[in-house]
This record gives sequence, C-alpha cells and structure tokens, in this order.
Amino acid sequence: MNPAAERFAEFLLQTDHALISSGAQYAPNGNLQWRPASAKPGKIPDKYFMDKTAHYVEQQVPGARLRVGLDEGTTTWMWIRGGPHQPWLGMPVSPMNFGGQGFMFMRLGVIALVTLLGAWLIVRQINRPLARLAAEAPRIGLGDTPDTLQPIGGPLEVQHLTQAITGMANDLHRLHEERTLLLTGISHELRTPLSRLLLTLHLPDSDFLEQKSAMCVDVNEMDETIDKFLTLVRSGDQEKAITVNVRDWLEEMQEIARERYGLDISVAKNHSADTANSFQCRPLALERVFRIIFDNTRRYGDGSLQIRVLSHPGHTEIQLRDYGPGVSAAHLLAMNQGTLPRQTGHGAGIGIRICKRIIDLHGGTIHFENAAEGGLMVRLQFPVIAPLRT
Repeated sequence: MNPAAERFAEFLLQTDHALISSGAQYAPNGNLQWRPASAKPGKIPDKYFMDKTAHYVEQQVPGARLRVGLDEGTTTWMWIRGGPHQPWLGMPVSPMNFGGQGFMFMRLGVIALVTLLGAWLIVRQINRPLARLAAEAPRIGLGDTPDTLQPIGGPLEVQHLTQAITGMANDLHRLHEERTLLLTGISHELRTPLSRLLLTLHLPDSDFLEQKSAMCVDVNEMDETIDKFLTLVRSGDQEKAITVNVRDWLEEMQEIARERYGLDISVAKNHSADTANSFQCRPLALERVFRIIFDNTRRYGDGSLQIRVLSHPGHTEIQLRDYGPGVSAAHLLAMNQGTLPRQTGHGAGIGIRICKRIIDLHGGTIHFENAAEGGLMVRLQFPVIAPLRT
C-alpha cells in the first residue's frame, strides 16, 4: 500500500475528468496532447512509484489506464485515460521528477551518510577524553600524575569529570610522595642517634654512665623526629576549625616564643593593619606552624624575631623575620616548592612540608624570602572574615 501513489492517481483522474468536461480536448494547447482511445501512446511504467500509481488508476475506474512514453525528442510524457472510451491525455513531466525513486533513494543515502558521519564525530569527541582516562587509570593508581589529563574540548560533564580525576590523581601523587618521605625520612633521621646509642651500649660500665645524658639527648631527638612525621601525616585535618582574632592569636604566639623558645620578640607597628580581623583556624595545627618557625629562629638566627601584620582586601598577612644569615636563592626556591627531602639547613625538609600542608588546609599561603635588611622572612596569608565587634 502506497498512500502517496493512491492520492496521485486520484489527482490524475480528477484532472482528466475536469479537462474533458470543459472540452479542453478540442482546444489546442502546447502543454497538453490528446490521443484517441484506441491509441497506444506509451508503456506501463517500470518505476516503483509510477507503477503503483498506474495500479491505483486501474482500481479506481474500470478501463482507466496510465502509461509513460517518449516523444520524438527527449521529453517524457505521462498519459492518462479516464475510461475505456475516453481519449488519452498527455502531460510532459521532468525526467528528474519522474525518475522518482532512484533519485530519492540516492538523496536519502547521502543524508544517512552525512548523519552517520556527524554522529561518529560527536561520539568520537565524547569518547576521546574518556579513552584517555581509561588509558591513564593504571598510572593514576600508582600515584603518578599524567600530563595528558588536562581538560580539552568536549561536553561540559566530561570536562568536569576530567578535572575531578586530575585532582584525585594529584592527591594520590601527593600521598605517594608523603608515604615515600615518611618511610625514607624516618630511617634517615633515626639512623644517626640509633648508631650513637648502639656504640654507647658497647662502652665499659664507667664510660656508659658518663654517656647517660647524651643518650637522653638522642632519645629526645628520636622522639622529636617521630613527632614531626606523625604531624605530617595528621596535619590537623581532623581538628575542628574555630574563629580566632588576629591580635589575640599573635599575643598567644608571642608568649610561647618568649617562654618556651627564649626568643626576643618585637612587633613592628603598622597603623594600617586591622588586627581586629578574625579568621578560621585549627589552633593546634596552626600553633605547630609557628613552633616550627620559632624553633628555626632559635637554631639558625640570633634569637630575635620581628612580627608584622599587614591588611589586604580579603586576607591578612603575618610576616615573621629572623636576623640570621638568610639562605641561597636555590634553597629558597626549593623551600617554596616544598621539594627538600630532609633537613639541609635553615629548617628545610619535613618542617617545610608540615607548614605548607597545614597552611593549605587553612586556605592560606606561606612564602619564604630573604629580607632586604637581612635574615629570613616568612609570609603567612590567611583569608579573613568579618571583624569582631568590641
């Protein structure tokens, strides 16, 4: 059944009936031709659509016929006879239009090909970043951070997925590095005091008693080393954050620096700084950062430390400057990148990693530089919230 062919057959029969009723067969018309009922102007059409149309013409009117033929030139004519005794009506048709089904199928084939090509390009664009993720998954599991995971074009959801997995890969890489540092660092830091203790145990009894105080120093050194590595693992991420006032916090840290580290603390006056600002912090973890700075000042400086507070839009900066010899440019770069594997001078190594991790946890930044007047300066920046009302 072909509804289009059936409707076309009805149209042809109605046209033939209307023209004959109006006497058009007696009026000359260059676009139409008439032949007697006994003539055989063409043949049964072999195209699918026209063949179906001829079939419906014969079904609707007994004796009606539809034929197709060529004149002496190249024009294709369609002939319709509305009844057994009616004349043939001939109408010229375009070969392309009449060619019908072959051309239509060709167009449909081209459309289908273009559609499939477009669909393939879209699927390829979507699957390309997913294929990269699948290919790099084993490296991510080993703690590596592939460079090929940088987001490129594609659906927004795929870009977000790539960014999330890239962040996860960076976290895994950091954990892998810290695990390596933890294992190698502990063995390195404990090897020297353990060797001294082992040698002391082989001394005669009289000499052994004389080395008792040195042994206590070694034990305290090992305990301090283990405490540092445990601090790196914990980093205060389990501690609850509270709101503290900048002025109150600095007063508490100054007291710790004077009483427990014997430092000479001076506070630089800065009238533009708003010490009434407050910020969110994990007090025990942040205190650990200041203790590391105080300890380095005592070891590598002259025992003096200057504190200055600066106010910036959206954050507060705390500067801590000692009066030691400072460090080299290469060493400063390594300190700011947190790449020093162990103690190599001026408090670098595990203490640097602890400070950077804790400050990152607070949403702040830490930066080391040589002060213009001499010594090492540490810049701590924290995002502030609304000033406390007094």
